[in-house]
Amino acid sequence: MKPYRFVVLFLLFAAVAVPELTAQMDGPPPDGRGRQRLEELRRLKMIEALKLDEEQAVRLTVREREFREKEKERMDQRAELLEEISELIKDEADDAALKNALDRMNTLSVSIVEERYTYVLSLKDFLSMEQIARLVVFEHRFAEEVKRILSNVRKRPHR
Repeated sequence: MKPYRFVVLFLLFAAVAVPELTAQMDGPPPDGRGRQRLEELRRLKMIEALKLDEEQAVRLTVREREFREKEKERMDQRAELLEEISELIKDEADDAALKNALDRMNTLSVSIVEERYTYVLSLKDFLSMEQIARLVVFEHRFAEEVKRILSNVRKRPHR
């Protein structure tokens, strides 16, 4: 794919996704379209930032989708464990029960970090180390930018 195609696609998605995000700040969209468009925008910007060819983009998208599914499962487990800890606190559980739950939370948190590290390094079969480093930096910066934009939108007075 030619570089100019990425720019055109990026501008197209930006023109569609940004107004959608700001218009839907009263709550999540019922069909998840805003989140889906944001993900599409993220993928396009990522492809551009990593300077991927078509084959690399396809392979990364497939591998990332698999990783995100596993990551979602872990995050769901984390949410359940947080709810369990909250219930233990509410029920005034003893220290041993709280420590056990906190140990399980720690183990889960470590496994989440290890799985992310394993995923990132698994990309070296089709990405260079520079591209992998660019990916890590890109993901951090993109997440920070989305947080900043959402924070600014929430601060604006609603009409």
